[in-house]
Amino acid sequence: MTREDQREERKQESAPEERIPCPFLMFATVIVLFAGAFFLRYSGGLRWDVYDASGYLAGLPRPAAPLAGSTAPGGGPTQKPAAANPIEVGQDVYQANCAACHQPSGQGMSGQFPPVAGSDWVNGDPRMLAAIVLGGLQGPVQVAGAEYNGMMPAWKTVLSDAKIAAVLTFLRQSWGNHGSAVEEGQVKAVRAETADHGAPWKVEEVETLAGKGAGKEAK
Repeated sequence: MTREDQREERKQESAPEERIPCPFLMFATVIVLFAGAFFLRYSGGLRWDVYDASGYLAGLPRPAAPLAGSTAPGGGPTQKPAAANPIEVGQDVYQANCAACHQPSGQGMSGQFPPVAGSDWVNGDPRMLAAIVLGGLQGPVQVAGAEYNGMMPAWKTVLSDAKIAAVLTFLRQSWGNHGSAVEEGQVKAVRAETADHGAPWKVEEVETLAGKGAGKEAK
């Protein structure tokens, strides 16, 4: 190694190391801390529902359709939305609240829950049927030649008059049943008429709403 090389090596060894300026480090630290705090404050815990602006994943109802007579963005009148089919609404209500006992087929469970398919209780007086759904029913009761001694719960605090009317219409027009449709006003009237009846109905009590023996299953 020549003297020139030795001098160059000594210069490199004695040269001070390059370091990142302290002010830059402080600035970068502040930026990182601010970014972290911002992320924690506005990340929503990384929950999916925070970013579900449409409410689709959360199962929220869609925005209501424009009312009839309102103006479309182009200036023309919008079309009135079609009325909900009571059979479809009633089927949804039945599947959500009734099918666990009476079964999706309407056949019930032998010895436990009576069938609603082909039942004279379902096809009989709609006022009686509305009262049973509103206030519940305490057995024993004869359905399709079999006796059931359970208790059906009251739904008056759970379902609206419109939903009860829809599910009764579905019951009376499904699985071969031949009853007429039930209107919301009919259910509302029965609710008002039976408001003072707190306990579940018994057969002899609910029959008085339609006259003695009306709607009773043939034995």
